[in-house]
Amino acid sequence: MLTINLIFYVDFAVFSVFATLLITEMMGSVLLLISYEKARPKVLSYIVPIWEVTGTFGAFWVVVSDFAFPGILIPAAHIFAVGFMLFLILIVARNSTIVFAEYIIKRGWLDERKLYLGYSLSTIVLGLIVLVILSVIIGGAGVDLTAGTLSIAGWLTSPGSILFIVGALLIAIGLAPVFYNLREFSFLSLPATITGVIISVVSFLLYSTSLLTPYLAIPAVLTVAVPILYYLKDTSRIASNKLVFIALASVIVFMLNSLVYPDSFGRTVNVDSITTSGPMAGAFMAITMVGLVLLAAMIGIYALMVQRASVSRTKTSH
Repeated sequence: MLTINLIFYVDFAVFSVFATLLITEMMGSVLLLISYEKARPKVLSYIVPIWEVTGTFGAFWVVVSDFAFPGILIPAAHIFAVGFMLFLILIVARNSTIVFAEYIIKRGWLDERKLYLGYSLSTIVLGLIVLVILSVIIGGAGVDLTAGTLSIAGWLTSPGSILFIVGALLIAIGLAPVFYNLREFSFLSLPATITGVIISVVSFLLYSTSLLTPYLAIPAVLTVAVPILYYLKDTSRIASNKLVFIALASVIVFMLNSLVYPDSFGRTVNVDSITTSGPMAGAFMAITMVGLVLLAAMIGIYALMVQRASVSRTKTSH
C-alpha cells in the first residue's frame, strides 16, 4: 500500500509542476489579450522559451502516468478521445505560432502581434480542455465508465462543472498581475483570487460533500495570501519572484491531491486498484525520480535567468 500511494504522489507531483507551468502561460496569454502592448515586455520575456519547458514537462507527465496507471489507459482513451484530439491540435497550433512569432516581425498581413495572440488563444483553449478533463476526473460528471463514453450535455448540466472552470480562470486572472509584476492590473488580484477560490470550493461541494475537507483550507489560504503579499511593500518582490511563485503554486496544486485520491471519477474509481505494482513499480520510481530531478533543475536555472533578466531591465529603465 505504501508503494502504491508513493507512486500516486510522485505522479501527482509531476502533474503539479506541469499544471503550474501551463497556468503561468495561460495567465500571460490572458494579459496579452487584454493589453498586448503593456503586457508584451514582461510576458514575452517569460514565455519565450518557457513554453518548451512546459511541453517537455507535459510529455514527461504523460509517460510517467502511463507507467503509474496502466489499467486506466484504454478506458481513458475512449472517454477523452475528443479532448485528446483537440489537445494535440492545439499543441501544434500553440507551438507553431510561438515559433514563427520568434522569427517573423512582419510578412504581409502576418506579424508578430497576430502570431502571439494566436499563441495566447491556443494556450487558453488548451488550458480549458485540461480543466474540463480534470473536472471529469474529480467529479465524474457526464462520464459512463462502463461504456467508456463522456456526455458533454451531462457534463454541462452538472452544477459543479461550469463553476469549476470559472473558479480556476478567476484565480488565474487574479494571480496574473502578481506573477508578471504588472501593477496596472493589480487591482484585479485580490478580488478575483478570493472570488475564484470561493467558486472553486462551491464547485467541489456540488460534486460531492466528501471532497471538502479541512485540509483544503491550507491551499485556499496560501492562494489568497499571494496577492496580499504582493500588495505589501516589503513582500511584493518575493510574491512576484517567478522561482518562488512556481514553487509555491506547485505546492498548492499538489495539496489538491485529495480531490482525486483515494477515489476519482466522482468517488467511483479507487486509484490504488489501477496503480502499477511489482517490478514495474520499482522501475517507475527510478526513472521518475531521475527525470524529475533533471527537469526541476532545468526549470530552476531558467527561472533564475528570467528573474535576473527582469531585474536587469528594471535597473536599466531607471
